[in-house]
Amino acid sequence: MAEDRRSWARLGGWFGGAARRRAEELAEVEARITAFGVALDEHDFSPGEPGATDAMRADLGRALDAYEEAKRAFVGDRDREDALDVLRALDDGWHALACLDARRAGLPLPRRLPLCFFDARHGRAVRELPWAPAEGAARNVAVCAACGVRVEERRGGVGGGLPVPRRVGSGATLRQPGPLRAAAHPEAGERAYGKGPGSARVRLPAVGRPAVLVVRSDSAEQLTVVLLLRNNQRKGFTLGDGFEPVHARVPLRRSGNREVVRFLVEFRGAARADWEAWAEPTDAVPKFTERIHGRGGDLVRYAGPGGPAVLRHRGHGDVRLLALDDDLAEWAEAARGKGDADLPLRLPGPGIYQVRARGSWVIEAEAADRDSETGDRRWA
Repeated sequence: MAEDRRSWARLGGWFGGAARRRAEELAEVEARITAFGVALDEHDFSPGEPGATDAMRADLGRALDAYEEAKRAFVGDRDREDALDVLRALDDGWHALACLDARRAGLPLPRRLPLCFFDARHGRAVRELPWAPAEGAARNVAVCAACGVRVEERRGGVGGGLPVPRRVGSGATLRQPGPLRAAAHPEAGERAYGKGPGSARVRLPAVGRPAVLVVRSDSAEQLTVVLLLRNNQRKGFTLGDGFEPVHARVPLRRSGNREVVRFLVEFRGAARADWEAWAEPTDAVPKFTERIHGRGGDLVRYAGPGGPAVLRHRGHGDVRLLALDDDLAEWAEAARGKGDADLPLRLPGPGIYQVRARGSWVIEAEAADRDSETGDRRWA
C-alpha cells in the first residue's frame, strides 16, 4: 500500500513536471511573439516616406501578416504543431523585416535558409552540412549552430550523435565563460550564454531585491530581450543600435521572493550573434552627474540634484527617458521624442533612469554653480 502511494506520488510529480515544462514552452513561444511585436512597433519605416517603394511596402505587409498569423496560431490547441506554426510565421516576419532593411540601405537581399532540419524549434539554420541517416545516402541539410557542431563531431567520431531538444526556443546554455567574458560586479551571479535567438535563466544576486540584467553581444546587431514574468506577463526591451556590439542593462523590478529570472533573446532578421547575460545589483548601473552617452536602450544612474537637462538623440525611431522608482518600476516619463532630437527636460533627482531608444544618445545635466557666499546651488 505504501509502495502504491509512493508510485502515485512519483507519477503525480512526473505529470506536474511535464505540465510545468509545457507552461514554460508556451511562455517562451508567446515571448517570441512579443519580441517580434516590439520590433514592429519600433521600426521607423513609413509607407509614405520619400524613397519608399512598392517592394518595401510589400515587405512591411508580409511582416504584419506574419505577426497576425503567429497570434492566430498561438490561440489554437497549443500542441507542438501549433508552436511550430507560430515559429514559422515569426521566421517569415523576421525575414520580411530583414528584406525591408536591406532595400532601404541599398544592400542585397539576405539569403534565407530554412528552419533547422533536425528541429524547427531551434530556429533559422545558419549553414548547410552533409548528413546521412543510418544506412542512408548523404545529403546537405540546413542546421542551426548547435546542431552543426554536433554533426561535425559525429563525422569526426566524437560525441554521441544529435541531441533531442528539451524545449521550444532552446539555444542558451549555462557554461563556463568563453571569449565574451568580462569583469563583472562582485555580486554578479551565474552567466547564460547563447548564439542567436534563445531562452535562458539566471540567478539573481539577492532574493527579494531589484536587480539589472546585463546583456552583451560580440557583434553589431540589434536585439530584443523579453522578460518572462509572473502571471504570464512579458516585457520587451530593444538593445543596441545595430552599429556597435551590445552592452546594456534591463531593469529587473522587485517581485516577491523570486530567485531567478527567465528571459528570451531575439535578433533582427537572420542574425546569429554570440551573447551572454547575467544579473547584477542596481549599484552596478553606470553613474553620472554631468554627462553620459550610449547606444540603444540602457539604464543609467544619475547622482546629481534635480534640475534641467537635455537628452540628445541621433537615429531613427522613438526615444524616451523614464525615471524608475526604488523597485525599478516605471515612475515618471522625463522626455519623449522621435528621430534626431534635442529634448529639454527636468531630472526629478538622483536615481536610476531608463533610456528606451534605437539610436545613439547623450544626457547632459546643465552646469550648476555654487554661490560663494550662501553655499546654495543655483542652475546656470
